[in-house]
Amino acid sequence: MSEHAGRPAPPDEARAGVPLGGTEGGGGVPTTAGLDLPDNPEAVEHPNESLFKPESPETPADLAAALAPPALPGHYDELRGMGVPVAEDAADAATAAAGTVAPAGPAAAARAAAGAPLTSDWAEFFGHLGQDGFADLDRRTLSLRRQVRDNGITYNVYADTHGPQRPWAVDLFPLILTPHCWSRIEAGVLQRTQLLERIMADVYGPQQLLAEGLLPSALVHGHPGYLRPMHGVAPVGGTHLHIAAFDMARDAQGDWWVVSQRTQAPSGLGYLLENRLLVSRLFPDAFGQMPVQHLAATYRALLDSLRQRTTAGADARIVLLTPGPYNETYFEHAYLARYLGLTLVEGSDLTVRGEHLYLKTLHGLQPVHGILKRLDDEFLDPLELRSDSRLGVPGLLQAIRAGNVLVANAPGSAFLESTALLGFLPALSRHVLGEELVLPSLPTWWCGEDAARQAVLPELAQSVIRPTWPAAAVAGETAMPVLCHSLSSAELAAWRERILREGDAYTVQAYQPLSQMPTWRNATGGRNIAPRSVMLRVFAVSDGPGAWRVLPGGLARIATGTHEMTSMQRGGSSADVWALTSGAVDTTTLLPAAQAAPAVTHRSRQVTSRSAENLFWLGRYTERAENTIRLARLALQSLNGEDQSSQPLLAWISSLAQRQGLMLPQVPGAPRGRRVFERALIAGLADTTRATSVGYNLRGIRSAAAAVRDRLSQEQWNLIVRAEADFFQQCPTGAHEGDFSAPESLRVLEVLSGHMAAMTGAQTDRMMRDDGWRLLSIGRNLERLGFLSDALARGFETGAVTDEGGFEAIVALFDSTITFRAQYQLRHDVPALVDLLVLDQDNPRSLAWVAQTLRGRLRKLHRGAQHNAGPGLADGESELTLFDPAELPLEALCEQDEAGRYPALAETLARCTSESWRLSDQLGARYFTHSGELRQSLGT
Repeated sequence: MSEHAGRPAPPDEARAGVPLGGTEGGGGVPTTAGLDLPDNPEAVEHPNESLFKPESPETPADLAAALAPPALPGHYDELRGMGVPVAEDAADAATAAAGTVAPAGPAAAARAAAGAPLTSDWAEFFGHLGQDGFADLDRRTLSLRRQVRDNGITYNVYADTHGPQRPWAVDLFPLILTPHCWSRIEAGVLQRTQLLERIMADVYGPQQLLAEGLLPSALVHGHPGYLRPMHGVAPVGGTHLHIAAFDMARDAQGDWWVVSQRTQAPSGLGYLLENRLLVSRLFPDAFGQMPVQHLAATYRALLDSLRQRTTAGADARIVLLTPGPYNETYFEHAYLARYLGLTLVEGSDLTVRGEHLYLKTLHGLQPVHGILKRLDDEFLDPLELRSDSRLGVPGLLQAIRAGNVLVANAPGSAFLESTALLGFLPALSRHVLGEELVLPSLPTWWCGEDAARQAVLPELAQSVIRPTWPAAAVAGETAMPVLCHSLSSAELAAWRERILREGDAYTVQAYQPLSQMPTWRNATGGRNIAPRSVMLRVFAVSDGPGAWRVLPGGLARIATGTHEMTSMQRGGSSADVWALTSGAVDTTTLLPAAQAAPAVTHRSRQVTSRSAENLFWLGRYTERAENTIRLARLALQSLNGEDQSSQPLLAWISSLAQRQGLMLPQVPGAPRGRRVFERALIAGLADTTRATSVGYNLRGIRSAAAAVRDRLSQEQWNLIVRAEADFFQQCPTGAHEGDFSAPESLRVLEVLSGHMAAMTGAQTDRMMRDDGWRLLSIGRNLERLGFLSDALARGFETGAVTDEGGFEAIVALFDSTITFRAQYQLRHDVPALVDLLVLDQDNPRSLAWVAQTLRGRLRKLHRGAQHNAGPGLADGESELTLFDPAELPLEALCEQDEAGRYPALAETLARCTSESWRLSDQLGARYFTHSGELRQSLGT
């Protein structure tokens, strides 16, 4: 039977607080809590305006106390360092609410809390606000919001109808922890991490704890997170847990209780870094003068520990494995990888060959010695775990079993995250460590035990019901806790029956109101500092064999609104955590030490095959979008211009539009029905179900760019998002409702053309010229080569080149009208056209210029790959080559046969088109799949 550390659950009256925080996932839409300020903070009228006047005699601490109401009854007040009692009866509560005189008791104590002074640490914090004091906090809040937006800090929400990416919510004030408080937390977390490591070693080893009945087999072998393929496997370096996180709550007496623990892939290490940077810059005096312990030394210890335990030591290549850009915490994956200097990878970036793990790069397969994973265990290896997922690496578990790769944390720790395990930890601590737990868990009952189930059912109305297993393992379940005090009598009775029927699936935990910390709000009711319930997440990281250290601080999650949930997906906010120290502040930094000029060496950036392929397709989608936009504009202008009766022109436009997918094959061509053709063209512009529409190409640009966000500036990403949003917002309603308007469509396409020009400029002038950028450029030029050569060939086939309107349209499609008129005036003859659009190596839209550029990019790409080639590159292949359309002289290209055709030119154009697709296949097989086989890339 499980043991329950600590005091009994609080009485009914104390349960008017907030629920404990949610899980890592869960539904809901987060809001930027605490940032609901007007655009002009100077215009805000403060109800307590006199408190902000410089001549006011109060100290900053007195002003803060006057602005901040006490915590709610039953909660601990972090600002004043005291608990707020709960009224004993309704009369006492009414007396407290009315503010009238009453005998000493809980209500009187609650009233006294409102006038209690701040703790010395909070008083010091507010004393460092500067000359403007509280009057400057609105400006700082707006600055905080602006930094979140400018840095692109997001938290993805799958169920958000406004788009998956939402701004990260961070509050202005930090949570301040005293040295005494932090030392107790630190000791308790270190003890618990050691205990969990010992449990992991036993469960995947001799299993003595199971044999002796100290740990129920149902909570281990019955848990979907227990991985049988890993039993008996000794982890590389001898440590199972390299990172552990603990969610904690403080009760009304000021004691900390552990609510839950995370061991698979704990989130928050990146976000808390960003919170520290944001908040410390807004309060530089307070952060500099108060003894706030820094964070960098802990991250350095983690990184050094991982490297030392791999088989390669200091030369080890360690990667950070992410599920991808649609994961809710992808921003922190990218941020943490940059901060630690690791390569951010997805499962498709890695491959297993001969029980060794490799990274697929443009220079071949590079060995990987360690993985810092942010992917749940069940997705790691589709061969042995979830075969329906493509997030993992086939064969990874075998490479781990062979001892060739370190994984942090070792796969199989998910069973430790079950809330039910908390009830067994006190006895396990005494048995394994010979110690009592320094930090108790909230009283917890696993209802799979008859005694525990019978003991907790009478107290169910004052408790919280949590699932024993992950939500995905129980059909129809959610990961969110059930707050029994909010249930009706019928609902509570139904839950009792359910627990009696399926007890092992549920765990009951005592309900604990959370402590409340101050948050800055622009309120109209007379207060600007509002208390909000907070839960603290603390991290322990590996510091060597059998040793860990606690990250000084952590991630505070703040409840907001009427839901009072600390889950980020349910609208919660976050805060920086300042752990004060009584000793010296550690000033370790991860920034490299200053070096003399001769010691600085240039390092080429590692380009993974997945990033390279997405950059390649980013270039292709960008060029494809530009081409279809230009073609659609040209078609609409021609159908409504002076040359609308030109049959060769209409035939050329129809043929090219169908070839490029802007028009379905069953739609009559423009020569047969101009208006039907026009309406169909407009209707398909934003149709994302068609893989060649303008809208589909814009979505392709965003999808490819999202996969390489770490390589794009925030301005470039914002431009891509804005272009897509503006197009779908302004696209003619006629495309869906039958009101087809060519002028409106042309206006929308013109605006989009401006966005595309800005995108092209950013790709050309705002990105590093490494191999990734070369592939982006190659993708653009391959697309351009195929499109323009096909367009010109169809111009000759339809006779458009011999028609005045058709001739002008072809030159316009090549974006060469001004150049042509400057060089050839009004000449409409084929030699002039071929000279400018095929052979002119100064015209960026001519086929010769495109081919010349492609050859240069391919040579540099090939040279770099051969110089740094690793296994997986087909070293014996000859250099990728491209046909040069300028090999034939102008006279030969313009020579006609008896039927008036241009056979040499037609062959050249056909060869350019086929070359573009041949090269695309070769690049995919050579650099993206590392298969040595020619196969067509499927893009992103």
